[in-house]
Amino acid sequence: MSLDGISDGGRFGVLAIDHRDSLRAVLAPEDPDSVSTEDITDLKRELVGALAAGATGVMLEPEYSIPQLLDGTLPDGVGFTAALEAQGYASDPEAGAVELLEGWSVAAAAASGAAAAKLLAFYRPDRPGHAAAQEEAVAAILAECRRVGIPLVLEPLFYGLDDPSARRRLVVKTVERFAAMDPHLLKLPFPVDPAHEPDGAVWAGACAEISERCHMPWTLLSGGGSYESYRDQLMAAVSAGCSGFMAGRALWGEAALAPPADRSSIIAEVVAPRLAELRSLLA
Repeated sequence: MSLDGISDGGRFGVLAIDHRDSLRAVLAPEDPDSVSTEDITDLKRELVGALAAGATGVMLEPEYSIPQLLDGTLPDGVGFTAALEAQGYASDPEAGAVELLEGWSVAAAAASGAAAAKLLAFYRPDRPGHAAAQEEAVAAILAECRRVGIPLVLEPLFYGLDDPSARRRLVVKTVERFAAMDPHLLKLPFPVDPAHEPDGAVWAGACAEISERCHMPWTLLSGGGSYESYRDQLMAAVSAGCSGFMAGRALWGEAALAPPADRSSIIAEVVAPRLAELRSLLA
């Protein structure tokens, strides 16, 4: 199954705007429930409307942006991924194995016109019981994607990591486990903690370990760090075989937090140039 709908010549420069619970927490950390559905959709509409034409694809979800942004906000020719997973795991990642959002399905994602489905699964390979449950759940969802005929972007994400020095080992082991399932693309965190490991040679070696284990393309997620740090991480990753980026808050976080009246200027003057710079790193 092809990922051409969200890539350009095998390179991925994807705008990630499929955030839900995490976006509420960013916008109103003291009272996430105070953020309305309309607030979230309006923010996503503004970001996608202004930025999507400069991306190879966009990551959306079925609560605030599918079908809301399929009204012409998403430009023709820009494909999108459709998130599959239910929310509620971030506060307790081991509460259960990943499940599809209620009322949503792989078939519904394909019917929406998505170029790919996306599944986020919290995962720690050193927590055997929960890890096995997650692997089983992911395998079943991947099998359904193959049956329906839509590629899967798989995002296995570590959690609760107290020791930054363990990050590389956990990320590499996670890649080994899930690459063996043969998803169509892996969306991954940077394999070392930039705040604790500044050595570029270590960065390069860790990224090369991932590429050695991936026979499918992999892309770098951005998390909630600074844009400058993410840009440097992406440079290291691409040099070591990474196929591109799927960037969210590190790219557009300041615009999301700005008063609505200031958003358009921040998007035009700050975020759009960042997106162009990240795309230039893929050449």
